[in-house]
Amino acid sequence: MHLFKKIIPLIFLFSSGLFAQYQININYESGFEYQSQKNLIYDIKNEHSRRNIHRLIEKQDWIKDYTIIFQPMKKNVFISIKNREPLFILNQEYFYDEDLIKFKYDQSNKKIIEVSGDVPNVESIIFLIKLVQSSDLINFKVDKIDYSVVTGWEVTTDSTLIRFGKDISKKRVKIFGDTLNYLYDNGKIPSIIDMRYKDGVALDYGK
Repeated sequence: MHLFKKIIPLIFLFSSGLFAQYQININYESGFEYQSQKNLIYDIKNEHSRRNIHRLIEKQDWIKDYTIIFQPMKKNVFISIKNREPLFILNQEYFYDEDLIKFKYDQSNKKIIEVSGDVPNVESIIFLIKLVQSSDLINFKVDKIDYSVVTGWEVTTDSTLIRFGKDISKKRVKIFGDTLNYLYDNGKIPSIIDMRYKDGVALDYGK
């Protein structure tokens, strides 16, 4: 089960119109912060009905789930929101989460994997991220992924550039796993791992 990283404290606002005397409490349950969260707060202040509040929230593609509780006797409105957690940004245009749900890119304060290029399928992006980051031997962290019809897939980690080429076959995946075993035993991490060879791999340790 996914655990949210933090809970942002309740934000207290006063709305106009029908909710002029209501106190609106918004609780963001996700640790990821979007610029759109600030915009939503101001937009809710200007809504005049329950239906419009629901419609406004449902229009936000970065919201995964939400609940609204109205307490008319106490004049309170409690809104709890779960944000989608983006895994990567594609061409500085769309976020994708781990379920490959696409939603519009929004400025944020968190470092996200950047993917660029005319990507043939987004499933390959998830596959590469898991392939590179799931090793128990080498602690690679993906920073960037580029795709080109000429060079294929290139994964930039915090320490190494990994060139997979256009064909991410089972054989190439196995060779990559064998390479990680070799690097672990050797105790040295190269600056470049080139997987584009038919039956092997080239390692460049740089200077």
